[in-house]
Amino acid sequence: MYRVLLVLVTITGAIISLNKPAYSVEVYLFRGAGDFSFVQKNLHFSKGLDAMARELNSVGIHARSTRWENTAGIYREIASRKPQSVAFIGHSMGAIAAMGMARRMNGLGIRVAYVGLIDIPGPIGSVGSNVELAENYYHAFPVYGRLTRPAGHKGIITNHYVFGQIHVSMDDSSRIQNAMISAIWQADDRDKRTNNAASQNRIPAQNGEIDTTVTASIGQFGQKLKNGFSNIRRRILPK
Repeated sequence: MYRVLLVLVTITGAIISLNKPAYSVEVYLFRGAGDFSFVQKNLHFSKGLDAMARELNSVGIHARSTRWENTAGIYREIASRKPQSVAFIGHSMGAIAAMGMARRMNGLGIRVAYVGLIDIPGPIGSVGSNVELAENYYHAFPVYGRLTRPAGHKGIITNHYVFGQIHVSMDDSSRIQNAMISAIWQADDRDKRTNNAASQNRIPAQNGEIDTTVTASIGQFGQKLKNGFSNIRRRILPK
């Protein structure tokens, strides 16, 4: 009986590990200028960005909300972590920081899958030609600006007027938050499908393992499933 239980536990663990999503996009959110979080954690507006970061982190996507002045620190973090692709979100002065960070990714060779902006200060903004998708939400043009298309840009740029919002609380809008999180999910899904297509291999059986080949990703989850079936065989079959 105990062998049956061990087999069931092993199969369950292998399936859970295989189905656990692997996330590719890392997200960095820049708050607006009214940010005194260096004095006290919650002493700032742009708290909607903190909420988005918490939601993304809760499902395994690396997301960090920070002050708009912290571009140098975030650049060092990205250079150290070397993610496959990044997304930047910014509110008010944080929108300017996000646009600048997107352009700097060219120097690191890191893809910019998404840039989401809320109320850019000034009449116009530009994200650079390396951004695949950029969305801008504004409520009072020309005080808060629209995105323009830079020369050579082949991605998607959209500007959305948001009725009934004010500058200091636009990041709390569920419409904006849902749209930005949805865009990040889609970017992550594109990365995962690209990774899966590139990394599919036939892994030959080894001594003591199942006498077949297992079609799996070279990555962590495919290997866990392969090891799980090897454990099942060792527990069931006589030596």
